[in-house]
Amino acid sequence: MVSRTFSKIAGRLAAAAVALSAVVVNAPSASAAAQEFIYSGQDYGYAGATFDWAGRSSVRNIDLLVSDWGCDAKPVYAYFLFYNGSLHPDTTPTRRYDHSGCDKEDYSSYNDLTWSISGDSITYMGVVVCRDAANGPCKVGGLSGRNPYA
Repeated sequence: MVSRTFSKIAGRLAAAAVALSAVVVNAPSASAAAQEFIYSGQDYGYAGATFDWAGRSSVRNIDLLVSDWGCDAKPVYAYFLFYNGSLHPDTTPTRRYDHSGCDKEDYSSYNDLTWSISGDSITYMGVVVCRDAANGPCKVGGLSGRNPYA
């Protein structure tokens, strides 16, 4: 009788251990960062992006929307601002445009972009939206959270 009760309890404990290990294996790690969202909106346009931190000096899975809201025949473009490990600002070299103009429902989408630098870290990211005109204007939105890898 004792051995039959013991084997039932042992079987239940084994099943519980398997179930618990499945939960632990499928649970995200405590250090996994949630996807970041950054944006900048002005009366002439909008730029917003989501991305994932990929390491101390890189980001991946960047999805960027750029929307030209101005009725002025001047397109809107966006680029990224980032702060390095010493918290000095720098920018990405590529401008991503939207030429739809005068329409908040139309936008240009840029998907699955990546960005990295060598020899330093990326501490924060922001997105800048600009009107393509002499002297801008340009406006940076709020910054991301701190890079958990930096």
